[in-house]
Amino acid sequence: MAKAPIGHTRWAIADNYIPSWSHGPEPELASHEGLSILNTGDREVEVRITLYFTDREPAGPYKVKVGARRTNHVRMNLLDDPEPVPLGQPFSTVVEADGPVVVQLTRLDSRQAENALLSVIAFAG
Repeated sequence: MAKAPIGHTRWAIADNYIPSWSHGPEPELASHEGLSILNTGDREVEVRITLYFTDREPAGPYKVKVGARRTNHVRMNLLDDPEPVPLGQPFSTVVEADGPVVVQLTRLDSRQAENALLSVIAFAG
């Protein structure tokens, strides 16, 4: 008997922030946020990422794919289509997929030599 895929099709992250500068060698220690997207299903999933701001209209959707029974680790500071993800300003993220996935956020803040790393599961909606 096949197991049903794990996850949901809509996820929200209310607190996003990518510092505009970093301390240390790039790309390894560049301040960034990453979305870890897990697809345990038997087919590829298309994912749409939309960013929300306090003072402007949303940006996106940014589109990525996650293969069947695979994971995709998306560095948000490298997303640039339809526009670069802004640095140095807060935003929120909604992730929508055409199949069930699990979404986790990781943030590396390397503005000082003592780096800070944060990782949280997104809110499934």
